[in-house]
Amino acid sequence: MTTEAFNAREFRDALSSFATGVTVVTCLDANGEPVGATASSFNSVSMDPPLILWSITKTAYSADAFINAKHFVVNVLGADQTDISNKFARSGTDKFADVSVEKGIGDVPMLPGTITSFECEAWATYDGGDHEIIVGQVKAMRSTAGSGLVFYRGAYATAEAIPTLAPVETNDVSHFIDNYLLYYLTRATHQMGDEFHQMVADDGLTTKEWRVLACLYNENSMTLAELAKRTMVDQTTLLELSLDLQKHDMARVQQLDAGTKVTGTAAGQQRVVHLIADGEKAEQSALEGLDADAAETLKVMLQRIIANTD
Repeated sequence: MTTEAFNAREFRDALSSFATGVTVVTCLDANGEPVGATASSFNSVSMDPPLILWSITKTAYSADAFINAKHFVVNVLGADQTDISNKFARSGTDKFADVSVEKGIGDVPMLPGTITSFECEAWATYDGGDHEIIVGQVKAMRSTAGSGLVFYRGAYATAEAIPTLAPVETNDVSHFIDNYLLYYLTRATHQMGDEFHQMVADDGLTTKEWRVLACLYNENSMTLAELAKRTMVDQTTLLELSLDLQKHDMARVQQLDAGTKVTGTAAGQQRVVHLIADGEKAEQSALEGLDADAAETLKVMLQRIIANTD
């Protein structure tokens, strides 16, 4: 088969070469009645937040129930549960007859004997051609040892490890990336900074202007070279920023023999005091769960990193 035109049957056959796990997804309909459907379209989406997805054909009898459900459970079937898979794949029957279930999130039924279950809160739905893609945020899960049921080439199969191959070891590069200090620092900066930078913007300042005013608040008067080092802004841009702040009476720019000096004003200090209160709120939110000693230790460690990399 090439990349030329193909029909639906050929497409389906080609997709069947990709082995998939077999699940039964359950939810409650608008009347609170249990609904279930066999699905092999289950997949992971995100680790943070923990998101998964699955899809259902739009013409399915239970499609509306799943699309509108606030909660659902993905029951991952074990290799000995082909009967459960077949039962929930049929239409026009009472799928929950003779099935002993327990209640999960939102009272959604959970099937017995499965190797894993993911209790989900509806996150989003997306149009996927003749299917509806349903994304859920995992709120709870259970998992036990056991071989999973697999669907491959149009038939059930089991997933077993290949004994002749050595176990796949954790990739040192991946481990490093997942635990890379710069990644944590960058992500924390972005997530904490986004909230505060919006506060700064709401106050009519740019982030760079805020940096200049904050430095001048502490030092009152600094050269462009000193400001450049503290604000991480080049001197040409700093001069333009400082002259603009001077127009609004928030800074004074002086051309001296030793170079350009920028001095803070009372108006500039007032803007800083106002924003510091907002900054403290953002910091408290970011440090939630840390006591005062831990927060101070974190700051000392970051100061040491700054000194080591200066």
